[in-house]
Amino acid sequence: MERERDEGGQYVQQVTLEDVLGVFEKANVPVLTASEVGEMLDCSRPSAYNKLEELVDRGELHKKKVGARAAVYIWLEE
Repeated sequence: MERERDEGGQYVQQVTLEDVLGVFEKANVPVLTASEVGEMLDCSRPSAYNKLEELVDRGELHKKKVGARAAVYIWLEE
């Protein structure tokens, strides 16, 4: 299946920041990994990671390193 492109030829965004935040709202816990988010949204871990990092940069999520190469993302409900 080929991905949809916009009028400028760019790929259309398939997973939005709102989709990612929605995963946190529905989860039983406010702490998730990029792999968990990717699984819940049926997207790749790198795609989920990029969206999570953008939300961290915007101050909507917090990131905590939990190992040499591992991190969790924390949603603090408002």
